[in-house]
Amino acid sequence: MMKALLIGDDYIDAEMMLDGFASWAEKGCELVTYQWALGGKEQLQAVNLTLEQKGYDALEIPEEVMDYAGDADILVTQFFPVTSGLITNAPRLKVVGTLRAGVENICVDLMTERNIMVINNTGRNAQAVSDFTIGMMLAEARNIGRSHAAMKAGYWRKEYINTPFCPDLEGSTVGIIGFGMVGQLVAKKLTGFDVEVIAYDAYPDEEAAMKYGVAFVDLETLLKRSDFVCMNCRLVPETYHMLGAREFSLMKPTAFLINTARSGLIDEDAMWEALYRKRIGGAALDVFDLEPPGIDHRLVTLDNVTLTPHQAGTTVHAMGRSALRLCQHMSALFEGKAPKTWVNRGKVELRTLSV
Repeated sequence: MMKALLIGDDYIDAEMMLDGFASWAEKGCELVTYQWALGGKEQLQAVNLTLEQKGYDALEIPEEVMDYAGDADILVTQFFPVTSGLITNAPRLKVVGTLRAGVENICVDLMTERNIMVINNTGRNAQAVSDFTIGMMLAEARNIGRSHAAMKAGYWRKEYINTPFCPDLEGSTVGIIGFGMVGQLVAKKLTGFDVEVIAYDAYPDEEAAMKYGVAFVDLETLLKRSDFVCMNCRLVPETYHMLGAREFSLMKPTAFLINTARSGLIDEDAMWEALYRKRIGGAALDVFDLEPPGIDHRLVTLDNVTLTPHQAGTTVHAMGRSALRLCQHMSALFEGKAPKTWVNRGKVELRTLSV
């Protein structure tokens, strides 16, 4: 019998994963669950940040998981680290699926060497992140968070750092860095705001750009022209610190930076300097090099930033549908077909599944 090991965590627990993959049990696949409980979402977020920054082997995993995985054909996870040791201990493994789009917690290179397919869940929270990106644009430009905090403190505040250049969105230029699923949805949702949208992407999708009236430009042009710069790209070695001191020097002094993607895309020191010296208009940030940053963190003390605790992709819809969505992608393997979201496509052979 085919065995699938489903590893839940504090965001998406084992029961939610079991519900999402219930159709496999009906096919005759044995579903085994393991709950990786760290004590809450804050602890899990800290662990996830460590994995993003230091890699899949940065943490020791519970020994009992090795026993669960020893005879598994399929492994499905979200944040649990799929280490080199775990893969070495699972000789029957054919496929690893992740409920996320990112694969920082998974040893993709080793699995590719061992002819194990890696299936991710691209776009699972694209709606949530794109909504949040536009919300952050409005919150920072219109001082929504700062005015709310002032009123809660009993202060009727009317003056802000950006008061001299507080804009309408209409007529603004929005630059989207990374024109994948999230970036395209941001562009789509901005069509009603009567803005000009430009984009930069290393692999431009011209068809999608034409659909949403977006013009591709190089990164330097985007930074010089944009009133809002939205980071919506993946963090890979090529995009690490893609915005640094030089890039901030190109931006308008009235421009707003929005980052709902990954903190590593931006040199945090250079960003703080640009904000502190008011070389850019402001920033709205959902991600940080240190999470949580703490009340005394230098970004937290600035008055031209809007800050949120890494929650752009966390909605009941994005979380609740993740397991079912990945199950649907991976179910193609029972029909001998390639899933749409196959990370190491072209590097390993198609591993069909049967029960």
